[in-house]
Amino acid sequence: MRIGIVSTPFIRVPPSGYGGTELFCYELAEGLSARGHDVTLFATGDSAVSCRRRALYASARWPPVPEDEVNHVAWAFSEVAREDRLDVLHVNSPFAVAFTPFVRVPAVHTVHHARCDESSRIYARHPEIAYVAISERQRSLEIALPRSCVIHHGVTPARYPPSLTDEGYLAHIGRYAEEKGTHLALDIARAAGMPIHLGGRAHPGDHAYYLQEVAPRLRESGASDLGEVDHDRKVALLRAARALLCPLQWEEPFGLIAVEAMLCGTPVLGFRRGSFPEIIDEGVTGFLAEPGDAARLGALATRLARFDRAACARRARERFCNTRMVARYEALYRTLIDPRRAQGSRAA
Repeated sequence: MRIGIVSTPFIRVPPSGYGGTELFCYELAEGLSARGHDVTLFATGDSAVSCRRRALYASARWPPVPEDEVNHVAWAFSEVAREDRLDVLHVNSPFAVAFTPFVRVPAVHTVHHARCDESSRIYARHPEIAYVAISERQRSLEIALPRSCVIHHGVTPARYPPSLTDEGYLAHIGRYAEEKGTHLALDIARAAGMPIHLGGRAHPGDHAYYLQEVAPRLRESGASDLGEVDHDRKVALLRAARALLCPLQWEEPFGLIAVEAMLCGTPVLGFRRGSFPEIIDEGVTGFLAEPGDAARLGALATRLARFDRAACARRARERFCNTRMVARYEALYRTLIDPRRAQGSRAA
């Protein structure tokens, strides 16, 4: 199949630090290419992938602004319409959905965000699109979509070698934001009497929260802020952690960092909300507490010295490997493609 994937203009593929959508696009593009498909990725010029890469912007446009996203999407669609060679187009932005009537190719949209009324109105106007939710919980909170399914994310397990031992600290990685519960992660670690290492940063809209709730807590003993970490540093941080703390304050659509931790053999501690009841096998890959019960998470953190990290890594590989995700998208694409149009495209 000849497949086009439209990423974002905000972060390179693969991301050098933060970037869940861009990591997804990387894993999907690389996985499809490995299965013999002809893949074109519309991303930033500093992206590094093995498939064909097209770019409007030479480098990532940060911080995100709507104008850059619209320009990137409009350019990508103009290229798709001009060349008229794709069998299927996979988009990852609500803005992109609005452009799909301008190309003669079936489209798939993976919804990466929590429900947003503005985006939902766009989806309602385009019932012909095949929508993919990344968790059942995310789909249940979205408007009813006539063509939808759920496909969990997957990553390449070899990039996350498991560790059977840890160094006794807790970890919290990603965006420092109220909905991510960064301040609660610091409180939980302090109450448990355990050190905590943070890897991430506050985005522009989260700076006030960071200054008020996170920065004062970081000055307490036992807390170490490593700043945003690249892939290698992130994996090293996860492999040596006793557990990953994710005390979410919102309905997280998925949570790739949780899967990355599990693959390393590191259990995830979080609240029973969002996708976590779906992606965490309690007692095997992590433990959940009722929303708001930070004391429960603190108590759990002190009881993980003999956690079976090997079993955790095995289960994560069974459920969240790249090949499983890619195969499901491949099957979805085939249901959308006109066999006559697909003739002559390179088969899998």
